Amino acid sequence: MYILVAVCIALGVFKSYSRGKGNFDIELIAKTCGSLCFVAVGVLAFYLSEHSGKEKSYSLAVILGLILGLVGDIFLCLYDVNSHPKRKNLIQTVGVAFFFLGHLCYMFNFLTLEPFKLYLIPTLIILPIVYIILACKVLTSSKAQNVMLAIYYFALNLILTSSINLMITRGVNAFTLLNLIGCALFISSDTVLGLSWFAPSLKLPKSHDYYIILSYYAAQCLFALSIFFI
Repeated sequence: MYILVAVCIALGVFKSYSRGKGNFDIELIAKTCGSLCFVAVGVLAFYLSEHSGKEKSYSLAVILGLILGLVGDIFLCLYDVNSHPKRKNLIQTVGVAFFFLGHLCYMFNFLTLEPFKLYLIPTLIILPIVYIILACKVLTSSKAQNVMLAIYYFALNLILTSSINLMITRGVNAFTLLNLIGCALFISSDTVLGLSWFAPSLKLPKSHDYYIILSYYAAQCLFALSIFFI
């Protein structure tokens, strides 16, 4: 199981290296294989653990979220190799939609495990507000994209707050730490990805693609491993 995690991270490095060299076909293959690895980690973690009831439902929902992430990854790679503007926008939208559905799986998963602490509700607007500020200051995204991405960041905020809620109710342990760190990595990866798409004036370092994919793969692997530790 942990060997698959290492292979996933190694493929992430190879994916970014291929992208830097302009080998987009190799990038697509490497990213697809890397994403298959984190799905395999989740399936193997489920196989090695003996869950029932809520724990079994949690595990299956995480695996579904991982599969949705895999499909989203394929679409984002197709976005890189497509030169038609309208097709690129459509592919990008579909890819983000699959990631959004994956986030919903994680979100409802966390919320069904433990009762939600009502005093955490005000924190749900933090990331959407941050996104709106960025949209006003540096982003070049359209109004439709801004609405879509604000909703997307609200979903990310829900996942993060739900993972914090889990840690409050269940205490600090391997399961809650894996989910909290995974959420933080997911948010940072998506934020840098968004800036690379919609904030060209920021001139991100060339190594930013390594951070995007490695933090993303690490997040998905942590969610997959959480199945084993629940």
